[in-house]
Amino acid sequence: MKPLTSFTLCLILIVSLGLFPNELLAQQKRDNPCPIKADIWVLAGQSNMEGNGRTPDTTTNSKIWMMNMDNRWEIAQNPLHRVYEAAAVAYENDMFQLLPKSQKNWKEFQRKYEEMREESKLKPIGRVGPGMFFARNILKATDHAVALIPCALGGSTMEQWDPAKKSWGDSSLYGATINRIKSTGEKIKGILWYQGESEGILLKPENYEKDFLKLIDSFRKDLGNPDLPFIYVQIGKFNIRDTAMGTAWEKIREMQRDVLKKRKNVYMVTGIDQPLDDCIHLSTGGQKRLGRRLADMALTYVYKLPGHATQINLESMKLCKDNITGLYYIKLHYSGVCGKLRSAGLPSEYTLRMNGKENIMYVVSKVKLDPEDNAGVDVYLSGLPETSAQLVSGAGTYPYMNITDSLDNAVPAFGPIEIPLK
Repeated sequence: MKPLTSFTLCLILIVSLGLFPNELLAQQKRDNPCPIKADIWVLAGQSNMEGNGRTPDTTTNSKIWMMNMDNRWEIAQNPLHRVYEAAAVAYENDMFQLLPKSQKNWKEFQRKYEEMREESKLKPIGRVGPGMFFARNILKATDHAVALIPCALGGSTMEQWDPAKKSWGDSSLYGATINRIKSTGEKIKGILWYQGESEGILLKPENYEKDFLKLIDSFRKDLGNPDLPFIYVQIGKFNIRDTAMGTAWEKIREMQRDVLKKRKNVYMVTGIDQPLDDCIHLSTGGQKRLGRRLADMALTYVYKLPGHATQINLESMKLCKDNITGLYYIKLHYSGVCGKLRSAGLPSEYTLRMNGKENIMYVVSKVKLDPEDNAGVDVYLSGLPETSAQLVSGAGTYPYMNITDSLDNAVPAFGPIEIPLK
């Protein structure tokens, strides 16, 4: 029998003293530090964070790094989310779960997945998201190097991001993300999140707000930072006309807006006014503007730098009457507007409903930017409803919205919200 080595004796001693679970595991979690001193930001959510902009953008900067999904650090370059290179098995397993039931042929999927993995070794597979544009704006404004940890997976649901699956480790999206963050041994600057379309498409909006709040709270608890900044994107457009789906998307947008009131250090932007490259994914140009909006929230609220955009949200609604035409209108006032509201062309889009349904006798006839209020919008009604009525901004799955402030921060969608009739 060979004599025990010094390492083996030391390991036996560690285990016998009960030190292994804490001290040794803590050391393992600090085994992959960023090669440069940088502000670390996490990118998480589903496909619009992963990125599907089709116009290539491969510009690099030696002060912007990324932890590739195989956990190697390198200078960041699109695509950031190289999911076919992911070391965490959650990405492969969860992609399989997202396949339509008719296509759930494990062997065929496994074969195609392995083919994509091999292709990705030659040339990374993926497209353009907001991450690089966010990092460039942070670097430009602060001269701080930025390190990105891409963790998103296209099509992923809140169920797949469930923090209760943390114990699954790299077999869950949440567990894998926590492990990748902790491996750096550093405190991250914040999390960028873009997700919710899946719940809208699947018509499962009911638990979204509760699950979203749980996710935020869990990230903060598991990363030991109760004030961890969380900047997210209100879901935008899906180019399909479906009544049930439109209702689900409205509910999720309103829940995302409501989260702003329920947690501190959470901030929201929207890309609902941006062009798409397919039925649901922002174009590269749209991702560029979205990345800047995300960076503006971080620069204002995390870096505390003046001159950048602030959180826009609907603050008040008031019923008024035009003395000349006799038309009634709803005077909206938004908080957080920098400069003044503006629009490319006629401002839109607002929809009037009565008891939840549209009525041709009572519609929004026109929308005007308030000449007396830089943060105001006047929504004119064809007639004053005599019963319960609601206003929606950005109705359904595919609204046209075009109102921003002077710093290009867009007003979010809202509603349905009961309008004052007196």
